[in-house]
Amino acid sequence: MSFKYDVIVVGGGHAGVEAALASARLNRKTLLFTLCLDNIGMMSCNPSIGGPGKSNLVAEIDVLGGEMGRHTDQYNLQLKHLNTSKGPAARITRGQADKFLYRTKMKALLENTENLEIMQDSVDEILVENGEIKGVKTALGIEYLSQTVVLATGTFLQGRIVIGDVKYPAGRMGENSAEKLSESLKANGIHLERYQTATPPRVDKRTVDFSVMKALYGEEHPRYFSIYTEKEKNNIVPTWLTHTSEKTLEVTKEMLKFSPIVSGIIETHGPRHCPSLDRKVLNFPDKYDHQIFLELESNESNELYVNGLTTAMPPFAQDAMLKTIKGLENAKIMRYGYAVEYDYAPASQLYPSLESKKIKGLYFGGQINGTSGYEEAATQGFIAGINAARKTLHKDPVIFDRSEGYIGVLVDDIIHKKTPEPYRVLPSRSEYRLTLRFDNGFMRLLDKAEEIGIVSKDKIEFLKQCRENVYNEIEKIKETKVTMKDANDILEKKGASQRLTKGVQANELLKFKEVSYDDLAELLHIPEYPEFVKNQIETMIKYEIFIEREKEQIERFKKLEALSIPEDFNFDLVTGISNIARAGLNEVKPLSIGEASRISGVTGNDIALLLATLKK
Repeated sequence: MSFKYDVIVVGGGHAGVEAALASARLNRKTLLFTLCLDNIGMMSCNPSIGGPGKSNLVAEIDVLGGEMGRHTDQYNLQLKHLNTSKGPAARITRGQADKFLYRTKMKALLENTENLEIMQDSVDEILVENGEIKGVKTALGIEYLSQTVVLATGTFLQGRIVIGDVKYPAGRMGENSAEKLSESLKANGIHLERYQTATPPRVDKRTVDFSVMKALYGEEHPRYFSIYTEKEKNNIVPTWLTHTSEKTLEVTKEMLKFSPIVSGIIETHGPRHCPSLDRKVLNFPDKYDHQIFLELESNESNELYVNGLTTAMPPFAQDAMLKTIKGLENAKIMRYGYAVEYDYAPASQLYPSLESKKIKGLYFGGQINGTSGYEEAATQGFIAGINAARKTLHKDPVIFDRSEGYIGVLVDDIIHKKTPEPYRVLPSRSEYRLTLRFDNGFMRLLDKAEEIGIVSKDKIEFLKQCRENVYNEIEKIKETKVTMKDANDILEKKGASQRLTKGVQANELLKFKEVSYDDLAELLHIPEYPEFVKNQIETMIKYEIFIEREKEQIERFKKLEALSIPEDFNFDLVTGISNIARAGLNEVKPLSIGEASRISGVTGNDIALLLATLKK
């Protein structure tokens, strides 16, 4: 018995969800496999979406037709502005999702999406013939044939839960692991390695003393992740801030001998940017006041996520540490924290389309590529789903470079730059942070959105008009003269200390820190534009000199990307390069000089020698 599809997606987490929706919305007959129908779109760890770098990813896939941004806008407990005083490159949004509604509403969305079927079963094998994917075979012995397959398996490939000295097969607490698929991948030439991640305990809200904690509320009128979101106001359910104490440090040090990190039960690397409490104590033995944020998981539940107390220590140790934290002295744990170890496939085995270099038609997205985070997973799943669908339509893949978006930074980094822990997007990883802002995705990616074809024509035309309005209004402001009196009246009204001795162009007045675009509205007879349009006009004028400087850097980058390397080029022919550079070039097989220059271990001298060999 067998069935036939255009695209098969293996995994129902954030990568799998975006891959399946993208494929189905491109009118491809799509099948999504999940180990548990009730856990589609599950947030296994932190209930948050967004933050530095991550917000940019969510906003970018939203413009292109992804789901995560608008779904978070709709089903959240709070949204909050971060880094508002640090300039436009740093300003982002962080959302606290309602985990129950996020998951159940995502499942409902998938179930009612045309061209999309969902199946609860475990995929045990990939079916490969002459180096091309042909489909998958499940634990029930059924073969499902397909032109393309997207693997979005998360932490489930030979997943092992660890709590103290207890270790057992599971991909997530309470769910089975995928035990056989790893062997099938290895048998077909896919190299696998191991990573681990961990999560903190959850406590009963009714047993927490909030009176000794600081309540942190969201914004009623936030900058939403999706430019399509329209709401009268947003939820402002608080999170609560407390801190570990000297007693916490003392108890944790006493309990370290039970830590699986110390005992050696866990030998794999986890994400460096959210270390466990035992790791914090090992690395910072004199610091005792670590921040602890209590985040409600859902309005439908009393579970609180104890952000900052990640650990896989045994239950008695978790109980002891918890009772030393102000406000949590009598807290009852509902779920203990744990670690999970799992197989992943290093992304150096992929093309920038996220298609395997070894098996045609096989795509990888999410944690299976060695990344960490819902946003990174959703982005990769979305790109893999688009390109799998396009392959069945005999269209070229959609590729993003580093200058186009954080999408390009993410994909380029995981393919070319090895990290000792699961990869996480950060603003510091991007060379063009001012250009790749959270708020200007519709300016940068509109042409790509039109090429992909998920976003409706009406929305594309609306965004085209918005983009045109931005450029037209900037030119209008540059051409408008403001008298000295009018300019000084505005500066005085805004509390600026400086005064002008002559009239200026309106764009020069707007470059004053205290002056906003809205301050010029009456003076310039500005039309009523959407907020995100006005924001672009103001930002592009205020930071014009810096944006132009980055444009020059991007032009130099583009020139290197345009210097192509033949796909069958033999890097062993390049004499004089270092062994580490040769190994990296042979592993990745870059298709341009720009790509080669970003491979770990490749130096400027190696690039010069490579260019000389190519010229011969």
